[in-house]
Amino acid sequence: MLGVFKNIFDGSNKEQNDGDRELKLRVATCVLLLEAATADSNFSSEEQEKIIQILKSRFQMDDTSVKELIDKSTMEKKNSTDLWYFTNLINENLDNEEKYDLMELVWEVIYSDGTLDKFENYIAHKLLNMLNLDHSRFIELKMKVKNEVETA
Repeated sequence: MLGVFKNIFDGSNKEQNDGDRELKLRVATCVLLLEAATADSNFSSEEQEKIIQILKSRFQMDDTSVKELIDKSTMEKKNSTDLWYFTNLINENLDNEEKYDLMELVWEVIYSDGTLDKFENYIAHKLLNMLNLDHSRFIELKMKVKNEVETA
């Protein structure tokens, strides 16, 4: 599977098919979740488990595929200079509702360890702007996830 990732991201595969697009979107989603989880320089076990749970559920993946996706996304994140490539891919391929769903997942990762660090808050607001989301809906999602975590 890693060979497929490599071909897609290094441009070896010139034809863009639906499978390639889906794979790139999975990597972009994972990168944003990882960025949210590591923003405070503390990638907690709760955040790791939440990302695994989200990827399994959202993309119907098994443990091996999730591990490969996280490994590839970590490498792509390290090799990129910023988040623009990933957010641009999402903006070009997802509608607003899907982007709000993604933002809700970002909040779930951030709050999975029970805290909101200033760096995590910064990343969330950066994603708000990069994904062209409405601030009031963004705050609604934040409060929804925060309340769910507090009552769980």
